[in-house]
Amino acid sequence: MSSTTPSTKTPGACSSLSSGARQTNGSISMDTEDEDIQLDQVQQIHQDKTAQLEQQVYIGVVWQSGKLGLAYYDIDTTQINMMLDTVETDEFTMLKRVLRQIPPVCVVVGTKQDERLIKTLRALLVPKVDKEDPDADQGLQDSDIVKLLPSVDFSLDICKRRLLNLDLPSIPKHFTETEKTLYLSSLVPFDNVSMVRATGGLLKYLEKMRIGVELEDSIVGVPVLDLRCFSLGDQMVLDDTAYSSLQIFQRESHPSAYKAGSRSAKEGLSLFGILNRCRSQVGSRKLRMWCLQPLRDLCVLTQRQNAIAFFVSPRNIEVLTTLTDCLKHIKNVTRVLARMTNTQASVGDWQALYKTAYHAIYIGDICRAQNKGIDIFKKISTNFTEDLHRIATLVSKIVDFEESSSQGRFVVKTGVDSELDERKRTYNGLPDFMTKVAKEELNRLSDEITECNVIYLPQLGYLLAIPKMDRMQTEADYVIPGLEFMFLSNSMLHYKSASTRELDRLLGDTQCEITDQENSIMHKLQNTILEHSRVLIDVMDLCAELDCLATLAQCAREYNYVRPKLVHDAVIDVKQGRHPLQELCCTPFVPNDVLSSGENGKIKILTGPNASGKSVYLRQVGMIAYLAHIGSFVPAEQATIGMFDRIFTRIHSLESVSVGLSTFMIDINQMTESLRNATDKSLVLVDEFGKGTSMTDGLSLLCSSIMYWDDMKGACPHVVVSTHFHSMVHQHLLPLSPNIKYLTMDTIHDEEELLFLYQLKEGHTSSSYASYIASKSGLPEEIVKRGVEVCELIKDNKPVHRVDSPGVDVQYKRCENIVNKFLELDLDTDDLQAFLRDVVLPASQGLL
Repeated sequence: MSSTTPSTKTPGACSSLSSGARQTNGSISMDTEDEDIQLDQVQQIHQDKTAQLEQQVYIGVVWQSGKLGLAYYDIDTTQINMMLDTVETDEFTMLKRVLRQIPPVCVVVGTKQDERLIKTLRALLVPKVDKEDPDADQGLQDSDIVKLLPSVDFSLDICKRRLLNLDLPSIPKHFTETEKTLYLSSLVPFDNVSMVRATGGLLKYLEKMRIGVELEDSIVGVPVLDLRCFSLGDQMVLDDTAYSSLQIFQRESHPSAYKAGSRSAKEGLSLFGILNRCRSQVGSRKLRMWCLQPLRDLCVLTQRQNAIAFFVSPRNIEVLTTLTDCLKHIKNVTRVLARMTNTQASVGDWQALYKTAYHAIYIGDICRAQNKGIDIFKKISTNFTEDLHRIATLVSKIVDFEESSSQGRFVVKTGVDSELDERKRTYNGLPDFMTKVAKEELNRLSDEITECNVIYLPQLGYLLAIPKMDRMQTEADYVIPGLEFMFLSNSMLHYKSASTRELDRLLGDTQCEITDQENSIMHKLQNTILEHSRVLIDVMDLCAELDCLATLAQCAREYNYVRPKLVHDAVIDVKQGRHPLQELCCTPFVPNDVLSSGENGKIKILTGPNASGKSVYLRQVGMIAYLAHIGSFVPAEQATIGMFDRIFTRIHSLESVSVGLSTFMIDINQMTESLRNATDKSLVLVDEFGKGTSMTDGLSLLCSSIMYWDDMKGACPHVVVSTHFHSMVHQHLLPLSPNIKYLTMDTIHDEEELLFLYQLKEGHTSSSYASYIASKSGLPEEIVKRGVEVCELIKDNKPVHRVDSPGVDVQYKRCENIVNKFLELDLDTDDLQAFLRDVVLPASQGLL
């Protein structure tokens, strides 16, 4: 407490698994030497061994930087199945779904893995162990299921080497190390760091325990038949290349090199960027999670569509506006609860908690008044319980936010604790009382002392402060009869007197007692809130979901999106579809249809001039399908979209020096992945594949890939290919198949002008009109003209000569001159080297 007004003698002063390789039930053959065993005993033994063999699945797990990498080895199929890096929260919902679909014998993790991951694994797997035996060693069972390996076994470089050293049966024996590396790069997406580490750690454990090795002295390692990538049955998979190609996310770094870190990066022109209008931070995070985990669950997607349709309706705009106004006050209460657990909650945390609870109550009241057929309203009505009202009421009655903000600490309101209120009244009355005591003390002092104060210092209590006089030079001069000298500070002498000691006895350390008592009340309030923390976490999660649905509805209304019809069949039928980003950048945008099904052909080959909109159309198809799988409405007039298991793209090459692969090799790997793993429920988008190599090689590879997909018949994926290889059509390199359809971008062309209509139609084009595009782009006219001449010569199979090459007559005269001089040459006496030097060489160089 600061000093009182001085007294003087003068007046003043916080579901199912979908994989490239189908799982098969384990089976074994059994031979017995004992012919007397009964048939039923043999069958029972066979069933027991079969059941035991079916359980022989080993899983490696890595959770790093919020991404889950996982791989499992099935001893029955001897295949390693790898799950691409997937965004995972500390609730481990994805991991739980994997373990539910693939029950393992054991799970291999690194010793430096997050403790939350290890606890979750033990909680999920240990209860599955037979606990009927009361003498069972649970500690031993725990270690048998969750295996901890040294973290060095999960290092990225070592795990890469283990994968590259695998001796797969499909690798030809004559392959060199470089060829083997390129082959394995086509099987394993090494840019999925967590997946690679999980696979490498799993291989280390399999080799260490010699899993699947039949003979103990065998020098052969663990048998691995193949490497496959898999995805969860209710999730559509996109890799980083697909996310980049479809412009789902687009991070833009700060232009300053000093601020170019990830924290300073912002979202650029991307699908997530135009969709993210969430009013709360938790809503924005939830929307990003939806975008990173597109679903195939028709039930969940339909529920999202129902909510968006409700908000899009004009009669519900007022409800949407009110909800969005409340959602901006919903904070991330998990951080607040974590600080409360450690008793580190700040005043701002208490304010965030109260605002969240208060506005969540309002949101709950609004949702209860709406249609209970909407799933999100039903969940909010159920989960926003009376505990939420109790928390909000307690915080409102106990915390004095105005005083807490001014004092920077937790302050309790008046009326909560009578004893605390009495101490506060005493403390607030101290200034006047201390001024009175100071006057009494001053009257007792000598006349040379004209001023004194009574001050309060925590831990020291009440002191009498007297200004230092000129005569007081040494400590002996500080002695004043009836006072006990304490210390000198800032030319003020501090003493203890009989009156200040009496104040210490009567009032004590009032400020510290008030603070301690308020802290005690705060701890009790914190404990009560933490006991009901589940409801707060549910509130935050459901409000985040509501925020996502509201922002998707706002985008649907503003951009004129429609609700797609979602079906299980493998079909895409879009009427007047639009590119969600391109239509914002150019006006007017020309919409186009998309139709791909078993009856109308699933392979579309798109040709057309340069800059006619082929790449935009490919991305448009992928983005419309993607939007449907996050539950959003789509940019079209009408749409029917089947459930896809994965979207493959060969549109954009993510080049990097660290990859160690050429651009064409990266393109080949992308095509290989789609050829190996695409199913009848996959979407494959290929943009100008083969342009990274010679025309003949690129054309042959593209035609072979299309024919491979066509030969799959009913298992053929949906394929959209854009190309400039027009000879594919003109020379009939592809078979006549009802599954293959040719499309082109319509144009109007005369001798001087080429007009792009950007309208898709059936058929094909005969030219890319590259010279016209080049001239319009500002390329010099003489270069364009020469390019046209060379192109015509190549088409007519004629030789191409340099521009400065002499005419036929000139060349004839040069040759005639050489022949005449050669006939005049005396081979016995003349110098042949001089003839070559002076006649032949200058003629060949055009000097004669």
